[in-house]
Amino acid sequence: MKLKELLEHKSKEIIKIDSRKTVSEAIKLLNKHKIGSLLVMSENKKLEGIITERDILFKCLDNGKDNHKIKISEVMTSQENLIIGTADDTLSYAMRVMINKKIRHLPIIDKENLIGLVSIGDVMKEVLEQSEAEVKLLREYITNPYGINL
Repeated sequence: MKLKELLEHKSKEIIKIDSRKTVSEAIKLLNKHKIGSLLVMSENKKLEGIITERDILFKCLDNGKDNHKIKISEVMTSQENLIIGTADDTLSYAMRVMINKKIRHLPIIDKENLIGLVSIGDVMKEVLEQSEAEVKLLREYITNPYGINL
């Protein structure tokens, strides 16, 4: 399965934030939507980066600054360091990238346009469903290999 097919099963809403907003505002959005990351977008709808729970925990917890004053741009993963997937990447490729790079959220691009965001949970859920379907078919084949109705 390709990532564009996985995105068809997800909500089309992309939760995003402006890089000039504060970490405190990002935390409120994360909690409101019960999500682990926000895409950072410019005014002209260009992807600038991503801010995740980990970015906030690792970069804001012990720095002595007030989260109401820290700008998203100071703690986000910027576009230069952003790991992305493409619409035609497969689930297994995305899973391998996410595991090897130790990331949990992958923005998906199609022809330079942002089309969605997948989490490791989204990928694992789909892989599990595919595996369960395959196991069911194999069990049916083993118990009745010729498809004869007995």
